[in-house]
Order: sequence, then C-alpha cells, then structure tokens
Amino acid sequence: MKTNKLLCALSLVALVSGCAPSMGLRLTAPDVVKEEGDKAGVAPAAPNSKVKMGSFLDGRSSDTFAVIDGREIRSDGEIGVAVQTGLERQLRAAGVRVALMRAPSIEGEVIDWRAKVTPDFPASTVVANAKVKVTVRGPDSTVLYRATYTGEANMTHPLLGEKDVQETLGTAMATALEAATKDNGFMQQLIVR
Repeated sequence: MKTNKLLCALSLVALVSGCAPSMGLRLTAPDVVKEEGDKAGVAPAAPNSKVKMGSFLDGRSSDTFAVIDGREIRSDGEIGVAVQTGLERQLRAAGVRVALMRAPSIEGEVIDWRAKVTPDFPASTVVANAKVKVTVRGPDSTVLYRATYTGEANMTHPLLGEKDVQETLGTAMATALEAATKDNGFMQQLIVR
C-alpha cells in the first residue's frame, strides 16, 4: 500500500513537471517574423517610399527576457539587431525600398520585450509583450515622426519549450512592428519627395 502511494506521488510529480518548460539560464533573441497568414493585412507602401535603416538600441530596464514560474531567464544576443532586421523585413514586404542615401532614416529603441511563462497542468501558457519606439529622421537629422508601438502574443501548449517561448516573443515584436507599417503617419514620412 505504501509503495503504491509512493509510485502514484512520483507519477504525479513526473506528469506535472512534464508541463513545465525546460529552459537554460539564457534565451537567444528570436527572429521577428509573423506567420504567413498574417501578412494579408499589410497595406502596400507608396511607390516612391524608401528608407535608410539606422540602429535600434536595447533600452529595456532589465535584461530579463522571460520569467518562468518566478525564475528569470536573461536575454542572449543582439536585441536591437533582431528588431531592426524584423522592421526592415516588414518594410520590404510592404514595398519600401531600403537605400543608403537620400532617404529618411529610421532608428529605434526597444523599451520592453519579455515573456511570462506559467507552468500548469495540463498545459503551460506563455504571454509575451513588446514595446518599441521608432523615430524617423530627415536628411538633416531633424525628427520627422516618432511613435511607440506595442504588440502581444500568447500560446498554450502541454509541452511548451524554449522554441515556443522564442516564437511567441518574436510574434509579439512582429505585431508591434506591423503596427508601424499600418500607421499612415509613419509610412507617409518614408515617401521621398
């Protein structure tokens, strides 16, 4: 009888721990891409739109990338480069040409980008948030436009892993950047006159 109770308790612990994501102490910055089905809502840019891509800084108050049941996972890799590449990809998809000269320049700052993972039975949940400030500057470095964009994504899965957390983080930031490409005030600044 005592052995059966012990086996049942061990089985329950193994089952519940199977729902908790296994991750190391660091999490690499993910690719900032949205799923293919989400690109249908991207409006095409004006034909004479072009931009110079400047740098994106990591302005987060903490390098914590994910919190799993109270445990902090730090970011690893270039956060700013991942966001800059993601915005460049979305602008190209909208039809904006990336140029080296004679175009407005874009720079930005990642204000927030983190995920919270809640292990649970029968499935764990990850909720990711992203917030980025984007600035468009003219040829003389004057600020033409500045806005802050936010995005959120979530996922629930019984076998949630590191890749799922990264994908959810990437989708949250891609959603924030997609808001920029849908902002008429932002896109109008990219038209070369």
